[in-house]
Amino acid sequence: MIDKNKRKRIGDTVVDLKEKTTEKETIQEVKEESTSDSWLDENGDFMWEAYESTCITRNRKPNPHVKTKNGDKVYSREPYAQELYDKMFEVEANNKFIPDVNNGQILEGVIYGVSSDYITVDVGYRQLVYVKYDKEPVEVQALKPGEETAVLITQDDSGNLITGTISGGVKHKVFMDLRDGVESGNTAWVGVVKNMIENGGYIVNVQGIDCFMPGSLAGINKLSDFSSIIGTEMYVVPVSFSPDRGTLVVSHRKYLQALIPNAIRDLKENMSVEKTGKVTGTAKYGIFVEFDQCLTGMIHTNDLDSNTSALFKSREIKPGYEISFKVKDIVSDTKITLTQKTNIEVNPWTDITTRYQIPSVIEAVVKSKKDYGLFINIEDGVTGLLHISEIGGETMSLFNNGDKITVQINRIDVESMKVFLKMPE
Repeated sequence: MIDKNKRKRIGDTVVDLKEKTTEKETIQEVKEESTSDSWLDENGDFMWEAYESTCITRNRKPNPHVKTKNGDKVYSREPYAQELYDKMFEVEANNKFIPDVNNGQILEGVIYGVSSDYITVDVGYRQLVYVKYDKEPVEVQALKPGEETAVLITQDDSGNLITGTISGGVKHKVFMDLRDGVESGNTAWVGVVKNMIENGGYIVNVQGIDCFMPGSLAGINKLSDFSSIIGTEMYVVPVSFSPDRGTLVVSHRKYLQALIPNAIRDLKENMSVEKTGKVTGTAKYGIFVEFDQCLTGMIHTNDLDSNTSALFKSREIKPGYEISFKVKDIVSDTKITLTQKTNIEVNPWTDITTRYQIPSVIEAVVKSKKDYGLFINIEDGVTGLLHISEIGGETMSLFNNGDKITVQINRIDVESMKVFLKMPE
């Protein structure tokens, strides 16, 4: 234990103190120095080296009230020295040796020293905070002097020492940073998925803090195997905090969504590179694939190779199935077409609004006839709908598959790859 009467902390310097002097003795010394010419050379200049050397020998601070023979006060050779003295004097006047701190209070500081018994932390007071070395985890025991940390105050009843725990302080600081991150939403943390819970979510541990992650926020798409991520590390972003429960909700999905713009840019620069992804779902018209961590694309049945097509028809393609492909077209961040075919044809929907202006009148061919209208083949890969409300039942009955028809472009939905037609005005 450090004797508080033998040591004190001043900035980053620890000096030994003399036995206490009385106030009367101190005043007398100051008075003698302030009127003495012993520190002046023959020219009347103050001899700082000699004066400071004597102060060091006497284990005392330089007195700023020393005067020259002309009566001018001498403060310091450098301005910062006087500022340091003033600051030191202020600290001594306004702070107790043992400051008023409360149990449970979190203070930020710097590791001052590490011994076999204690880790000492400088939190800006004259007294250090003492942390029992053997009660802290290995990551805390590995801290070195000069490293920043936080400490949770657990001051003992005697009041002789300020005690605390670094692990508790760091944990609380992480919690506060996570809570503050809900509002900003721009910081991702590394978390470990501990386990699933009954309501369909996960417990994710972020640097000692257990957070809740709903199953819907565990990825861009619904997970095919909910147990597959247990025990894995992933980046999560704080999204909400419940003061009543003290629960933090985090999202892996939000982190992935933030990656999409850069992923799309890289994808456009490497369109010809073969990729591998995992099937997230199937539809009668194709397969949905997740790839590059945050992107989802679709392989139309017409773009499947013979082997995958056979598996698809036999319903052997399930979520989680790995599949290889190339990017065919990027319509938007959420609409990416993929293919397994060797020869990738140009997607006619890429510049369709440039080639067909609204309300252009074109001549096309009837592809098929339904109860609700005619499907018109505008060009290879582009089919438009002429709804019965736009043509009338009697007129529609006059047309058959393969007939030519003159129609007007009414609306183009590139996102859903649909063209809506009407009869020319």
